[in-house]
Order: sequence, then C-alpha cells, then structure tokens
Amino acid sequence: MAADTGISPNTIAKWLDRGSAPTSWAFLRLLSAYGPELACAVMTDPPAWLDRAAREEERRRLEAQIAALQARLDGGER
Repeated sequence: MAADTGISPNTIAKWLDRGSAPTSWAFLRLLSAYGPELACAVMTDPPAWLDRAAREEERRRLEAQIAALQARLDGGER
C-alpha cells in the first residue's frame, strides 16, 4: 500500500491498528491508487454510477488476469 500511494508505512500501520483514520489528503491518495472499488467499499450505499465504475474496473482487472494466464497456458511468460 505504501508503494502504491507514497504514504508512510508507519501511517498505514496506525490505520490498520485502528488507532487513526486517513486524512482527506491520504484518502485522495488511496482513491488515486485503488479507484472506484475503494470508494464503494467505504460507502454504505454508493450511487449507481460509482457502483458501475467499480464493476467496470473489476472487469478490466479480471480480463487482464485472464489474458496473462492464457498467455502462460499458451507457452508465453512464466
């Protein structure tokens, strides 16, 4: 997470220990790194447009994983 966001590992450890919550600045960094899926995960009832965006992002990620696995099956990278 620190590598993805540029946020200090110590700060992230405090969040995970529930000693504190991300600041607005840090939350924006998290959103930049993890996109609409994170926004949906922290909302009780995300708006439909955000839910669609999160599902589309998940679809793209899964299709990329499938393509990478298919390449491996076809004798490509290991």
